[in-house]
Amino acid sequence: MIRSMTGYGAAERSDPDVRIAVEIRTVNNRFFKSVLHVPEGLGAVEVAIDKILRESITRGTISLGMALEPRGGGARVPVNKDILEAYLKDLDGFAGALGQKHYYDALLGFVLNLPGVVGSQDVLLTGIANLPERIEAVVREAVGRLNAMRDTEGQATAADMRAALTEMERLIAAVDARVPAVINEYRDRLRERVKALLEGGDIAVDDQTLAREVAFAAERSDINEEIARLKSHVSQYRELLVESGPAGRKLEFLTQEMYREVNTIGSKSADSEVSRHVVGIKVGVDRLREQSQNVE
Repeated sequence: MIRSMTGYGAAERSDPDVRIAVEIRTVNNRFFKSVLHVPEGLGAVEVAIDKILRESITRGTISLGMALEPRGGGARVPVNKDILEAYLKDLDGFAGALGQKHYYDALLGFVLNLPGVVGSQDVLLTGIANLPERIEAVVREAVGRLNAMRDTEGQATAADMRAALTEMERLIAAVDARVPAVINEYRDRLRERVKALLEGGDIAVDDQTLAREVAFAAERSDINEEIARLKSHVSQYRELLVESGPAGRKLEFLTQEMYREVNTIGSKSADSEVSRHVVGIKVGVDRLREQSQNVE
């Protein structure tokens, strides 16, 4: 099933310890690229998040934002006891050396402001029980909603693709039906030209010579193989629209092959009606190419 590369998904969970909110946005990209914005101190979780994203997304630029808010008793910023005891020991030694105990009492209030005594918010977050598992659960929920949106957009894209394919098939059939008439018309025009050139002269051109020239022209302008391959590409394109799994790169490749065949048909045929149909087919291939760049 066709899935769009663009989408949005969000999820949020709260419990007595923490609130976790995740937003994911995706845009077009030929390759996979993830940009993660998570709170500092949670770098270890980024590896697990990237793995979750890669499990469900094969290409596109993914931007993930995360907000974490400690709650309840867990919101208390921890005091680093070892660092505090070291500062107090130093302060006690200074006061004892100076023989003035009141210095110790006066400076004690400033100890909590010294570097490392009071833990940062980052330290607090890493201390929440099972935080990585909680984050991963919210990310998976957000990815699920993202993919639901991308599936919906993909269905609309696939419908537009099928409409383009249907019109292309109609034009290809018209070109295919026109091929025999083109040869017959060329033969008739050639006969009339030869007749006009030789009129009043003593030179004669037999039917065998005329038939040989028509055969040469037919061989030079033969587009049956190109039409057959073009029909095959259109058929394969339709099949990919209903297959499971990513199909964007395959669809892009098929549009390139379609261009090749259509251009060859246009260059081989000098018939105005065929040329008009070729223009219409190219419009359809352009439409498919643009859409295939939007799907995963």
